[in-house]
Amino acid sequence: MKRGAPLRRTPFKAKAAVQAKRERAPLVLVPRAEASRAVMALVLPKPAAKPVLKTPDRKSQAIRDSARDEECTVRITGVCNHDPKTTVWSHAPLGAAGKAGALKALDLCGCYSCAACHDVVDGRAPRPAGYTHEQVLLDWFFGHLRSLVRLKQKGLV
Repeated sequence: MKRGAPLRRTPFKAKAAVQAKRERAPLVLVPRAEASRAVMALVLPKPAAKPVLKTPDRKSQAIRDSARDEECTVRITGVCNHDPKTTVWSHAPLGAAGKAGALKALDLCGCYSCAACHDVVDGRAPRPAGYTHEQVLLDWFFGHLRSLVRLKQKGLV
């Protein structure tokens, strides 16, 4: 986009208003109170949170493959379709489980979830009416506990 004519400089109008106030206001000298001495506090940097260490057993293909033909353990009311054909291993949506940026959480931090529940937990589908994000995560955590029991029964943990 090009401008046809150059911009013209205009005087700053607020300057005139400030000068007019100065001319009207009488000069009054007020005695200064004793200046208080400010003390600066030493601010130490906060220690950084300890990152979740990368472990060599971060991924477990056996755990991921165990989701085939399993029942959904998340069971979000009004969403879950209980279809074992769509069940996947749903990773934890929290940084405390090792999730960071493009990294998924550790495979141990997951649960068996149908595609419908998995979409709600990951935010790809809307939550059911009356559900908060915390309630969805609570359902996911109950599913995580049920899934850990199943993994132990299968001998994968």
